[in-house]
Amino acid sequence: MTNNDVGPAKRQGRRDLLIWWGPRLLFLLGTLVLTSQSVRGVSASTLAWTLLLFALCSLAFVVRQLWKGTEAGAGDSAPRWLTWAGIGLSAAGAVILVLSLTAVEMDGLSLVGAVVLLLGLGWLVEWWRGYGTKLLPWGAGLVGGAGLIVVVGAFLLPGARGAWSMALLAALGMAFFVALPLGLNVLSAWGLRSLRVLRASGSGRTARRLSMAGAAVVAAAGAFVVWLVHADWVLAAVLAGFVVLLLLAIVSNTHADVALVLAGLCLLAAAPPEHQASDVLPAARGEHVLVALGDSYMSGEGAASYVAGTNDGGGDECRRAPSAYAVRAASRGAPFDGLVFLACSGARTFNVVGSADQGHARAQKGEPGTQIDQLEALGTSFRPALVILSIGGNDAGFSSVGTACIAPGDCNDRKSLFMGNLPSVRSALTETYRLLRRHLPSDVPVVAVPYPQPIADTRTCNGVALTKAERDFIRTFLVALNDTVESAAEEAGILYLAPMEDALKAAHLQLCDRRKAAAGINFLDVRSVSGLSTQRFNPGKWLHNSLHPNERGHEAMRAVFETWLTAHPQILGDASAEQNAADARATSVRAAVAEPEPPCSLAEITGTDCQLQLRDWEVRQVLNRWLLLFGVAVALLLVWLAGIAVVSLLPKAP
Repeated sequence: MTNNDVGPAKRQGRRDLLIWWGPRLLFLLGTLVLTSQSVRGVSASTLAWTLLLFALCSLAFVVRQLWKGTEAGAGDSAPRWLTWAGIGLSAAGAVILVLSLTAVEMDGLSLVGAVVLLLGLGWLVEWWRGYGTKLLPWGAGLVGGAGLIVVVGAFLLPGARGAWSMALLAALGMAFFVALPLGLNVLSAWGLRSLRVLRASGSGRTARRLSMAGAAVVAAAGAFVVWLVHADWVLAAVLAGFVVLLLLAIVSNTHADVALVLAGLCLLAAAPPEHQASDVLPAARGEHVLVALGDSYMSGEGAASYVAGTNDGGGDECRRAPSAYAVRAASRGAPFDGLVFLACSGARTFNVVGSADQGHARAQKGEPGTQIDQLEALGTSFRPALVILSIGGNDAGFSSVGTACIAPGDCNDRKSLFMGNLPSVRSALTETYRLLRRHLPSDVPVVAVPYPQPIADTRTCNGVALTKAERDFIRTFLVALNDTVESAAEEAGILYLAPMEDALKAAHLQLCDRRKAAAGINFLDVRSVSGLSTQRFNPGKWLHNSLHPNERGHEAMRAVFETWLTAHPQILGDASAEQNAADARATSVRAAVAEPEPPCSLAEITGTDCQLQLRDWEVRQVLNRWLLLFGVAVALLLVWLAGIAVVSLLPKAP
């Protein structure tokens, strides 16, 4: 061999090496950047740019795999390092996941484990699919086993507790992200080979017809996703689009499926951006300080970002937002020169009252004391000009009304579970208002703030998964809840901010009044929490922003609050005659008020009677819709088969 022959051969070898390793290294680089940004917590815009970088890196790798053929370098012909890399990464990812769930509490560890496991499975699948029909029984078994785990786990998960709940979540995760993709990959490879054999055997016309039918099915699925977006079912469109793309990616025999799942995990587990309290909250050192107490409608839950340390999954989840209307009102200067912001998501009446006043008073997780305890601890370092309080919704189970109505079935059937609790809620509210009144100077007015009506009274409502009867029930329940708040406030002798009931209506920001993307309240808003990744991966932490006012909603609430103050200038002066008379009537002896029944929460089951009733009802609704679920499964099967027919047209490597 001459030197002239060696030169081109070396250059060709280098080009082949670059073509082999370049896209893989780009994919690994994009994965590293996306994972680190997700763990660290960045703004939405930064995360979007990071996701775009990852998409470009993944696209380069997928195009290279398609260019070289859908079965190149697999099976017995696969490089030995590919096999060991897949096994090693999969094992390492599984170990990291187990450690993150059982022994090591490190922020981001479970996400890192999931990413490493996915990378390992990607290379294992690349190796596996080369064996063709040899692994066909394994593929069928994996798909069948994954389906069985999903069905059984879906029925057992609502009643699971503690370690059993974590085990079920882990099993469902392995079924969805390991067993099902591996099985579908093997079956997809068998389907592709079958179609190519059919085409090579002289039945090319039949194969072409199958491919055309597959393309029509894929096009119909894409049109359905577009229609969902047009009809304002954006979240459903994103989910449907993701599933369709994932099925096509699995069929393609590339790492596109790994890239899609990895991107989805990083987005779900992305730590939302946080703000330091000193940067966004007015200091509480003035002579005219606004004091904001209560629950999520006061803390600002529903926003895109929160004060650092108040959105930690499994810890402090008060979710105090810089966009909350109380913060905005206090930040605008007169009439306030400071803010005491103690409102906390999930607060109930016994989280507000002082520990020395009520035997069942208790602080929320991560908080140093009840809200009155924290107010007392501040001493005389400031002087409150006004105290506003939003409380009672969680005692009444308002958040559970929304989750019950979004779930299958007509939540109006369970009306008595919620309405029957309002009398005890009224007693608890009255006592809470009186106790708060006694902990404040007599000339400081206290205002009970009602909940703004979230849904417009319309006949139709695109994009909101609620029937007319369910929407009417939510509206009726909220009116009854606000009437309960107003009645308790009147009995306790405090003020009531009535215009807040129509804050969203007046600004035309209710659901059903405009498209969801422009409304002042979130319907379903998927957003994770900060803190440990084990909490970020918990589905119960993903929907906390749902059915809460967003930044637009709180701006409308701020406008109503300030307009009301302007119309009642005497409120911020000396205590009104009405307030003084109410204080005089208040007795110094604490009334014996029973704690209201816990709300019928679907996300945090504690075994109360109403929760058990609601859970049993939910299970029945799902069982009654088995035909619909079966139809969805058949539709997904058709899309998968159509994907095989389409991808079979791609070239096969030598």
